Amino acid sequence: MSTRRDPEASLHRDLEDRSHARTVESDPMERRRFLKVAAAAAAASGVHPGALTAAERRQPVAVQEAQEALAPLGNGEPPALQFQAYPGGTGALLERLWGEAGGIPSERQKIDIGPWPGPAPTDPADLAFLPAHRLGALIRDRKITSAELTDIYLERMRKYDPILLCAVTILEDRARAEAKEADAELRAGRWRGPLHGVPWGVKDLFSVTGARTTWGSGDFENRMIDEDSELVVRLRAAGAVLIAKLATGEFARGANWYRGQTRNA
Repeated sequence: MSTRRDPEASLHRDLEDRSHARTVESDPMERRRFLKVAAAAAAASGVHPGALTAAERRQPVAVQEAQEALAPLGNGEPPALQFQAYPGGTGALLERLWGEAGGIPSERQKIDIGPWPGPAPTDPADLAFLPAHRLGALIRDRKITSAELTDIYLERMRKYDPILLCAVTILEDRARAEAKEADAELRAGRWRGPLHGVPWGVKDLFSVTGARTTWGSGDFENRMIDEDSELVVRLRAAGAVLIAKLATGEFARGANWYRGQTRNA
């Protein structure tokens, strides 16, 4: 059973409350009496002001420790690529999709690349715009060496970077050493897979030994993280040849970084 509120009585109570508030504010004696009563009430509740202050000082530290404890992420932890509003999370969704396709997500999947028909293209520009799996076929089938292909891409980086502002660091020495090793392995009969000897560039969000990692920010323009990120480690193991650290928008946002705006998008 509901009761109707009397608007007039409510108005009188509101006016009395406001009048009392003005009295407390204007009358020093009334204000002191109010503070005395409030202090007595706080003491009666068992909350000591000193203990409360200590708890407040400890609270931000405790919150930070709790947050860090929830995320023990190592260098090899794969990033979350996207949010998926699916019961059980993205992992459960991917597991279901793999199951429907007849695969097992924890197992490696073999990638086959077909042979390269005929001779390799002679125009460097034609080679430069081939997809990675076709470059891999060219190298595997001995139509071109990794060293030759790497030189083509290094030359294009030197030529177009002043215009496109696309490179943070061109890793010429490292690239040539890795390409030479890839060719030597192939001659010895070892083929690492579709990426063997294929040149590639990594965004400047990932650390590379001996190169700056700036995240596109002028505040970190000269920062060195002397460690290969997990991405670099895995692609190196697959035989890919790292030729450059590539520009990224400041903190991975947009196309602007400390040298200007990247124009190769």
